Amino acid sequence: MAATGLDAAVGERMLKLMVREKALVRLGDLVFHADALARLKSDVRAKKASGEARLDVALFKEHYGISRKFAIPLLEYLDRERLTRRVGDARVIL
Repeated sequence: MAATGLDAAVGERMLKLMVREKALVRLGDLVFHADALARLKSDVRAKKASGEARLDVALFKEHYGISRKFAIPLLEYLDRERLTRRVGDARVIL
């Protein structure tokens, strides 16, 4: 929060409020905007509709231009949302 110039306590209260209002979603230590997660879910559904049946970490990272630090929590989120299921090192799109 220091980079924003906000007091840490104020920033944490704002973050909690935005999570409670469902504008932001906490995934472990990370926080994502709810709209970004909705777009991700829509994209995964579109992949399924186009005939793609699997996601793997490497392709997911490359496609979205993210590191493993972000890819794994996002893939686990998709598992919890029942859009994917982990099978070995990959995800099957349900």
